[in-house]
Amino acid sequence: MKFMKLGSKPDSFQSEEDCIRYVASDLATDVVVNVGDVKFYLHKFPLLSKSARLQKLIAATINEQQQQQQPDDEISIPDIPGGPPAFEICAKFCYGMTVTLNAYSVVAARCAAEYLEMYESVETGNLVYKIEVFLNSSVLRSWKDSIIVLQTTRAFHPWSRDAKIDARCLESIASKAAVDPARVDWSYTCNRRKVNSIGVVPRDWWVEDLTELSIDLYERVVSTIRRKGGVSGEVIGEALESVSCGFLIKLLKSCGEDVRKELSKRIGEKLEEANVDDLLIRASDGCETVYDVDIVETLIDEFVTQTEKRDEVGRSDSSEAVVAKLIDGYLSEIARIEPNLEPLKFIAIAEKVSSFPRSSHDGVYRAIDMFLKEHPGTTKSEKKSICRLMDCRKLSPEACAHAVQNERLPLRVVVQILFFEQVRATAKPSLPPSGSHGSSRTTTEEECDSVTATEETTTTRDKTSGSEKTKAKGVVMSRIFSKLWTGKDRDGVGDVSSSDTSGSPGSATTVDDKSTPSTRRRRSSS
Repeated sequence: MKFMKLGSKPDSFQSEEDCIRYVASDLATDVVVNVGDVKFYLHKFPLLSKSARLQKLIAATINEQQQQQQPDDEISIPDIPGGPPAFEICAKFCYGMTVTLNAYSVVAARCAAEYLEMYESVETGNLVYKIEVFLNSSVLRSWKDSIIVLQTTRAFHPWSRDAKIDARCLESIASKAAVDPARVDWSYTCNRRKVNSIGVVPRDWWVEDLTELSIDLYERVVSTIRRKGGVSGEVIGEALESVSCGFLIKLLKSCGEDVRKELSKRIGEKLEEANVDDLLIRASDGCETVYDVDIVETLIDEFVTQTEKRDEVGRSDSSEAVVAKLIDGYLSEIARIEPNLEPLKFIAIAEKVSSFPRSSHDGVYRAIDMFLKEHPGTTKSEKKSICRLMDCRKLSPEACAHAVQNERLPLRVVVQILFFEQVRATAKPSLPPSGSHGSSRTTTEEECDSVTATEETTTTRDKTSGSEKTKAKGVVMSRIFSKLWTGKDRDGVGDVSSSDTSGSPGSATTVDDKSTPSTRRRRSSS
């Protein structure tokens, strides 16, 4: 990365409290510059010698400050681009102190210098001029630095646009992308699998670096590349094919309806490469939900379609297992952050991957638990429908331990979980066979429902407290297990019951609340 060092004096800026910055000097400060929440106690002479804007601001306040008999002039510049850090760079330049600029900081410094009017007309060799030299001679000649600078311009509009920084970056990037690959001698990011053993640079060597840009900037870069020529449409098409699934989803967020369908198909081909954050797509203004859940349904449908096509060529279940885990995590997160998520929509998305292989159903349980926690208005019938998504036999012991104490779950589900835990515990080869009683027992849904109904009636009639409800559950379980182990063979299992007692242990995790430390504000005088 290119950098520029300005000034030679040691940095003598110091802090007092959290929002005071001053210059350590034998001379008393005579001006206070308020930038946001930070007060800078400085000297007029070095600032006024290089900034036309500060000259005008201080001149306008002199009379007012004298009338109030204050020792220091005080001005405010709350709208300076880049805030206190950018202003401090400019102030240090005025003092001749050492300042180092690179691709990450040069845009902020350039826009702040423009705001402060640090032009050649004020003093020869001023900051605007020096930064322009650095941009043109170093930054814009570097492939990666040009991309970094272009990305940082988004935070400084309209100043960066007026200074034509983004336009120059676009031209620099497009020009380099059009260079003959044989002449590429600068550093770039490229998937090593695309580079053959003799080190030939691929035609789309520039693609992966550009995916770091935001979508709007990426579109502008590609448009500039097309306009300038030098890169064939075939190469651009190959470039789009090679980008990550997450980046394609970002494109999907901003593209029009005419290309959305085709792009959805491409995403469906590699949905297993996505992560949960990729799927959290903001809905358009006016939608009932904050996040676009319909588009996630579409992507799952496309994945299923692509999977069915590839099954003929022997595609394994590994991608389906990855997508199942991805959607379980998505449902858990969207249930937490989307207040308007309907139970039917939650069920519809979950059912699309219900047939996918899973080592356990802990992820499904976490998603269900999060939905019930964040949507307490869910009706009893809706809870029952949602819980049918989960196979109680495939919960890990840790998940079972959490579920049986989960008061958000319907009692019938808790009964089923306890039953399968009991079956799992007793289904051991060492147990002696007794007649027709095998190591794997079954129970009917009617038995579970009858006992559940008894408990619910008791709970409704007596309005039991939390401890009484726990005691009632113990009585209910005693009754149900006494029925289960009477030795009577029964047919029919219920929605999630089965004579299969195997369970694949998983991992139960909890969602931790993250807190952000508050910022202390203290004030002090010089």
